[in-house]
Amino acid sequence: MKHFYLSLLLFAFSLIQIGQVTMVTNMPASVAPDANLNIEVKLNKGSISNFSKYELEVPDGFTATEGKSKTGYFTFEKNRVKIVWVTLPVEAEFVVSFKIKTPATLGPVVLNQKFFYIESGVKKEVNGPQIDVKVDPSGVTKTLSYFPEQPDEVINASEPMNPPVKPNVPVQTTPTVINTPPVPTKTLLATPAPTVAPVVNTSTASSVAQSGLTYLVQIGTFASDPGKAKYADLGKVTIEKVGTVYKVLIGEFNTKEEASKKKDELTTKGYSGFVVTYQNGQRAK
Repeated sequence: MKHFYLSLLLFAFSLIQIGQVTMVTNMPASVAPDANLNIEVKLNKGSISNFSKYELEVPDGFTATEGKSKTGYFTFEKNRVKIVWVTLPVEAEFVVSFKIKTPATLGPVVLNQKFFYIESGVKKEVNGPQIDVKVDPSGVTKTLSYFPEQPDEVINASEPMNPPVKPNVPVQTTPTVINTPPVPTKTLLATPAPTVAPVVNTSTASSVAQSGLTYLVQIGTFASDPGKAKYADLGKVTIEKVGTVYKVLIGEFNTKEEASKKKDELTTKGYSGFVVTYQNGQRAK
């Protein structure tokens, strides 16, 4: 009986040690084929601090490149994403990322993740939850981050989604001035009678035309031209080359309120963006 309780105690202790490691990914349940996705894994390591390894096994057709490994060493070979740490980050919970290119083949696939660590010279293994994914044309092409997107962060895709196209440079526009003709007045020799001039409401149209302001929603900055095709269902697409990067902008609005509504609409579709201002076709500082 004494040995039984001792074994039970050791088993419970083992469960606590394994249970302290958790793995959660932002991999969507449905992804588009030939899409470049930024995958993040939130790791809770508990009190583990020494040599460790995270591993994600992907089906044939998937490829991966390095993202942010949090002092770890990234490799991808034989359908396995691996991040190895000699010493883990000091935070009990942290996020690593890598970029995955989805295959062209459609259908359901399964991804498996594991976490390995050394304890008292013994290699331990923790199996993470199975990830079920469907590759489908209606699937997402952008994952939601655990953190707010940095507006000007360059996303280095493993390869361009489409062949490069000529950047769409905003057209220089000249403000149009609306000239309202003078209203004739009639002078009376006797007691002057009030003259009522017709009211012309030109404040809104003229202010927009004279200011030359337009508002667009920027949803990403890329190291290579991502092409317009993948954003065609979002509205008017502008790809502007600034220096060595390409900025993707959606819409063209006369008021900031309209642009903000478009930004909120894009957020519901998985695109984190922000409103930018252009004056006479040039980006305002």
